[in-house]
Amino acid sequence: MAIALDINFLSNELMDIDTIENFLKKYNVKIVSINSIDNWMWDNEKEIGSLMQIAKVLSNCQIVIIKLKHPLMKDLGIFIEKVENMYLYTVWMNTEGYPMLDCDAITSENRKYFENIFSIVSKMKENNTSIFEAAAIGLETDIHYSKDVLDMIQKSNNVLVWIFNQDVELNQKMDGYEMKGINGIKIVEKIKD
Repeated sequence: MAIALDINFLSNELMDIDTIENFLKKYNVKIVSINSIDNWMWDNEKEIGSLMQIAKVLSNCQIVIIKLKHPLMKDLGIFIEKVENMYLYTVWMNTEGYPMLDCDAITSENRKYFENIFSIVSKMKENNTSIFEAAAIGLETDIHYSKDVLDMIQKSNNVLVWIFNQDVELNQKMDGYEMKGINGIKIVEKIKD
């Protein structure tokens, strides 16, 4: 059974749905529907359509679900939640058909996919430097936001890679991770056991 590869973005901005749609079109991804739910039990699912409705849903501690379609992917979408004063965007994709991604490490078989993701993230930052504060990539991730970056890294689960602005201070050596800078972003990659 396949699981989801998650690409999470923490942003202090609510992105305009047209901006998201235009970005997705560059990668041949289409928005199928936009809904809201009250909680992760999927209670009270409703269709929504405007940025104003999305902002209201998120201010009421509900979750926005954007169903996406791509010809080469079985299933993918975006979840948006408000966590404290930040917006957590989780872009997820079913790994079925891509067994090399259904792995809890970056390997020689899947490295090119991760490098493509790094490239896309880097381009996003070039176009809008404030688009996100942090990004986290992994399988079935569980992100626990904290203003303290090290605390967030330690409390979050299933993250293979963290991406931060180059100016983010990581003063403490992080066991089990390797840091590198690429095109103005700082990549903190989990070392394979």
